[in-house]
Amino acid sequence: MRILISNDDGIQSRGIEALVKVLCHDHEVIVAAPAGQQSAKAHAITVRDRLYVEHYQPLEKQYGIQALSIAGTPADTVKLYLEGIIRREKALMPDVVISGINDGSNLGTDILYSGTVGAATEGFVQGVDSLAVSLEYNAGYEFDFVAKCVADKLPELLAGREDESGRQVRQLLNINFPQQLAPDYKWVWCRQGVRDYCNAYERQQAEDGRIFYTVGGTPLVTGNSQDTDVAVTCRGDIAITPLKLDKTDFSVLQSRAGV
Repeated sequence: MRILISNDDGIQSRGIEALVKVLCHDHEVIVAAPAGQQSAKAHAITVRDRLYVEHYQPLEKQYGIQALSIAGTPADTVKLYLEGIIRREKALMPDVVISGINDGSNLGTDILYSGTVGAATEGFVQGVDSLAVSLEYNAGYEFDFVAKCVADKLPELLAGREDESGRQVRQLLNINFPQQLAPDYKWVWCRQGVRDYCNAYERQQAEDGRIFYTVGGTPLVTGNSQDTDVAVTCRGDIAITPLKLDKTDFSVLQSRAGV
């Protein structure tokens, strides 16, 4: 299998190396990832600045793969690799894009802001099965364990699915590993929940007297039903949420029909 790996934590991240280390023995692995930290960039792309590309020697030398460090957003890296570097040449297109392993979960409404999900979404836009994989902060286990879990589960996750006309359907999956795995943990298919943050912005004063704000905050996970990604990870299971691009509110559209 040909696998393109990206993320939003930067090409030097532990999450990328964990995936490379596990997958490169049995698959053809390529890395195209941001040169530095690009968290919360969502699906932003660069339209005016230059996108510099360099080979990232630490990964290339140690694992014998192609690893490209790109001075852009997570979505830039996937889009540039597929549309600009290989120019969508069929023989070079990946079978799957894996974005991650992100340091920190991407649950509920986090997906609106997540660069990890943004990179995976770009792969999906390009017609490639794509996974966004995240591990909650301060987890009781390592990225290597998550990478091994994903590698073992990959055939099942990518198992062919057809629509009503019999055509193969591509998948965009958001996968979240909890802070602590339950002793009998399961992989659970679930819907997107809601996650907000308390005290997200902190007001501060700089040395020159100017006021500035930093973003952070404590996650609020209440109000989610048991079939949501937030609730699934809270009970120690691994959440798999299938995503789609169409944001049309069909209930409103239907109510407005003929108006």
